[in-house]
Amino acid sequence: MPDDVIAFPIKMSASDDDDYLADLDKFLVPPPASKSSSTTYSQRRKEAEKRSAAKNEQNRMKGRRQRELESRTEGLSKSLFERAKEEEEAGLTGNSKALSMMMKMGFKPGQALGQQIDVPPSPTSSSVAAGSSAPTPATGSSSGHKSEPLKIKEWAGKKGIGLGQKRPPSPLSAERMAKMAKMAEASDHNDFRDRARREYEERRAEGRLGPAQRTCVTLDDKMGKTFSVLWLDPRNPGSFPSGLLEALELNTTLPISGGEQQDGDDEGPLCCSETTRAAEARLRRKMAAESLQPLAALEDDVDPTASEPIQFSPEQLAEAAQFLRLQASDRLKIVLSYLRTSYSYCFWCGCQYENAEDLASSCPGEDEDAHD
Repeated sequence: MPDDVIAFPIKMSASDDDDYLADLDKFLVPPPASKSSSTTYSQRRKEAEKRSAAKNEQNRMKGRRQRELESRTEGLSKSLFERAKEEEEAGLTGNSKALSMMMKMGFKPGQALGQQIDVPPSPTSSSVAAGSSAPTPATGSSSGHKSEPLKIKEWAGKKGIGLGQKRPPSPLSAERMAKMAKMAEASDHNDFRDRARREYEERRAEGRLGPAQRTCVTLDDKMGKTFSVLWLDPRNPGSFPSGLLEALELNTTLPISGGEQQDGDDEGPLCCSETTRAAEARLRRKMAAESLQPLAALEDDVDPTASEPIQFSPEQLAEAAQFLRLQASDRLKIVLSYLRTSYSYCFWCGCQYENAEDLASSCPGEDEDAHD
């Protein structure tokens, strides 16, 4: 060792022996991360199915209809200007005649068709512009003009049975149907109320018609009358004198044999004797066919108290048929009017007045409501 070199002692510690291993991780390649052991078989299977489906979708050949649909959708989504720009960038020489004609007429992409009209600035904007240091330049406004072409919408009508979507009913038709249903329900309710009211009034009129007719019979008997059409009651066969039913059947079209039925009421007593009258009619026809005549009554068998049968004129038969066809309420009005005019009798008061003047001054009125 030369003399000019001074050697210094080097102190070594126990921890300096491992310093060469401190930066070892920087030079080692980290091992690949292993998959988590928590992944289940079902999850791995789903991931494999997704990868397989994606791969099949890429390799699958598209059908003709699907290719046409995608091509049509792509073509309709691009405007004429975008298509021309793509062709120009691709270096294609194809040129659209429609676009070239529009360019010759001074059209530029992004502008609207038609004459450009400058809208004068509003007073507010002009005052603001006057007050500002830098005036705003007037620009041409294309309000009311479209700068983009109209998009083509495919018509989805007449697709065939089961292919088109059902159109929901319009609000107007739904409201109209609801209104019609409500009106029909109200009409049914009104019809039911009216029918029930008419039936009630008819039954009440029938109950009052009997006493009124009995009063009429009593007053007519005092005057010496033997028959009156107003005595007849289709629900009471005893009110018909002998021979009247047969005369009505022969000379009028009144359906006496079937009885008279009121609105919804049961059949009257006349209908109960339909079988008896039919048997009598058959017996009369049989007697006429065999030319049998009843034997003449002997003079000793004649009852001096028996009254002779009433002979009915055609006018009486027609009046009786017309009266029997009326409703009970109408027959009651006719009988009550007859009692007032002929005998000065008020059914609602229940008394007979001396004359018409006494009736007019003492009776409150002709209707039942006036006597409440």
